[in-house]
Amino acid sequence: MTRRGYTLMELLVGMIIFLIVMAGIFTAYNSMWSSQSTAIALSSSQIGAEQVEFVLAQAFQSATNCLSTDTGCVQGTPVQNATSNGCTVYTRDTNGNLDQTTYATSGSKFQQTINGVTTPLSSSAAVSLTYYSSSTYNTNALTAYTPTSSTAANLIAVQITVTDTTSGGNTSYSTFVRLRNGP
Repeated sequence: MTRRGYTLMELLVGMIIFLIVMAGIFTAYNSMWSSQSTAIALSSSQIGAEQVEFVLAQAFQSATNCLSTDTGCVQGTPVQNATSNGCTVYTRDTNGNLDQTTYATSGSKFQQTINGVTTPLSSSAAVSLTYYSSSTYNTNALTAYTPTSSTAANLIAVQITVTDTTSGGNTSYSTFVRLRNGP
């Protein structure tokens, strides 16, 4: 007599093996999805931090001293209102007029204000600025300080550190920038 079909025990063993294989496949898929999501968040975070750091570095490198013919600024200073997370930088437009650009944190946003027009640069970046002066133009002799209206003319370099947290990714960029018109 030939047997037709499977016994209940064979079906149960087959189902258990099938469930174990499916659980392994689901775990592998879930792990790959999580890794991909983390990589995307980290990439977003890196781009955000790098963009803010680049904008600030460019601003400091192109900073221009206020001249005696300029109004609304302290003569001989390229940077004013310097704090650990923001400042005002002066540059010249194509007509030679002085432009005032303020970088500051407002709530959770880091923003740029040029002649009264505000543009958010990042909604997830924390910025830390360290200002340096020196009696000589020598990297080994730099001294960290907070510029005031009377000491801003001594500013020669800035360390910019930007930490961006986007969708769980956390990235920090740091750079050291010398001012073009530093003493």
